[in-house]
Amino acid sequence: MKENTHPFLVSMHSLETKIEQLTREFRIRQIKDPTLILLDNADFIQLFKISAKTAQNWREESLIEFAQVKGKIYYSLKDIKDFINRHRKKQT
Repeated sequence: MKENTHPFLVSMHSLETKIEQLTREFRIRQIKDPTLILLDNADFIQLFKISAKTAQNWREESLIEFAQVKGKIYYSLKDIKDFINRHRKKQT
């Protein structure tokens, strides 16, 4: 920035820089934190190649944790990993 730039513009530039930095940090954390990555029911069904009824049965049997917001179902990546680990078969 120029030395004779108005203090308000300098302040705005500083705020813009900070917002960009926070946005980058949030994106990095979001990708690394499996609790923040959500899949909806359609993604979950496609991932496991199961029917909607099977997914519903797994939820009703408390095999997989989920969140429901106004009828829409979500699974965190962490819950999916936990589900897989609980049902992992040991090789003999």
